[in-house]
Amino acid sequence: MKLKISMIGGGSYSWTYGLFSTFLDNPFFDRETELCLYDINETALDNVYRFCKYYNDMYPDKAITLTKTLSEDEALEGSSYVAIAISHGGLEAELEDHLITRRHGFYNVKGSESGIAGASRTIRHVPEFVRIANKMNRLCPGATILNVTNPLTSLTRCVQKYAGVHAVGFCHGIRNHLEILLPYFGAKSFDEVSFSVSGVDHCSFLTDVKFHGEDALKIMRDKGMIEAAWAGKTNITYDDPFAGRENQRIRFILWDMLGCMPGLSDEHCAEFYYQTTGNQENRDRFGMHYDRLEDRTTSVKRLRDDIVVPLETGNMPPLRISSERMERVVEALEGGREFYDVVNYRNFGQVRELPMDTVVETMVTFDATGVHPAIANPLPKSAQAIVIPTALREELFMEAAMEWDAAKLTSALCIDPLVQDFTRVRDVVKDLMDYNAKWLPKDMK
Repeated sequence: MKLKISMIGGGSYSWTYGLFSTFLDNPFFDRETELCLYDINETALDNVYRFCKYYNDMYPDKAITLTKTLSEDEALEGSSYVAIAISHGGLEAELEDHLITRRHGFYNVKGSESGIAGASRTIRHVPEFVRIANKMNRLCPGATILNVTNPLTSLTRCVQKYAGVHAVGFCHGIRNHLEILLPYFGAKSFDEVSFSVSGVDHCSFLTDVKFHGEDALKIMRDKGMIEAAWAGKTNITYDDPFAGRENQRIRFILWDMLGCMPGLSDEHCAEFYYQTTGNQENRDRFGMHYDRLEDRTTSVKRLRDDIVVPLETGNMPPLRISSERMERVVEALEGGREFYDVVNYRNFGQVRELPMDTVVETMVTFDATGVHPAIANPLPKSAQAIVIPTALREELFMEAAMEWDAAKLTSALCIDPLVQDFTRVRDVVKDLMDYNAKWLPKDMK
């Protein structure tokens, strides 16, 4: 019987090619696997399908059955796994998250889950995810959601809380943003490194990093890298294919102040600290000049061109493997090789400091018997003071979305560190709900 994996957002110029490549490159998957791409944008779906089909045809010994459809029901019917990579409302809505934020005198850098932009994105996406999950219960009961869409914590959590659908969240951040540091403590690859992580997506901490048994963070500290960050001399950068250039200065300063290192680079981790981005003076002090409005507009065009231009010219690039290894999770659950890595998964007690059922970011083992989260190292109290409120706010954003509750959203934003003037919050909430109402599923309007 053919294993069917469907992808909601299969026309994504950002995600589909890389995720498809992981399945094509993995010998566990062959013509006994169907990958069905679904999207509401016919042009994007056709472009991405033709792009992926080029590689599928190039490697007939590896080929999977690649299909496409404009019917969500057809995509979900009989699926064992449902990957979701969507931007509900498209670029217009994502930019409006930040425009609303700035019109009220506030600021988000990325706005995936924190602050006003994060709240806006959450209340728009959560009902849509629950709608998909409820349809899955009819068309592919027992299927697992494989989620790469932000806000990752809320969206991986909501389908379990409100629809009882099993879900795993994937974020390349921890591994990729640790990889950029490997040369600075002497490692050439992850084969020489072990590490532990605990927290929630984009707000988690490296609780242990070992290089051949030695404390890798101490090696960097002893090299004076924290002092360099304070002096504004840190020049370590990482060019994230989705998020743009990521810097390392704030990350090192926070490591010094908190006693533990944030898992992600400046432009992500700073969203949880008003002191780094809350006003122009702070942004200038820490060199935080990233502009989501400008960058996201540019990156959307670039990612589209990465697919469309090769199709037009015939100059196809080499196969690109995504950092989100959802195909390894599927392989393990289907009886293939065991897989151990960082994922976002329901808290069964692996992060003792956070409420049960919250989606947390830790090391997890997948095998044919199921999902086995590793008990995370204790979070230092300084990290708890950041992670616990973040997790609770994200839960409130999610609940406000499902209940369409202005009072609950107001209370959540009043305690957000990026919202320093709560006298304006009710006006903010009205604008957020007025704008995002048009994106609600029909049965919620």
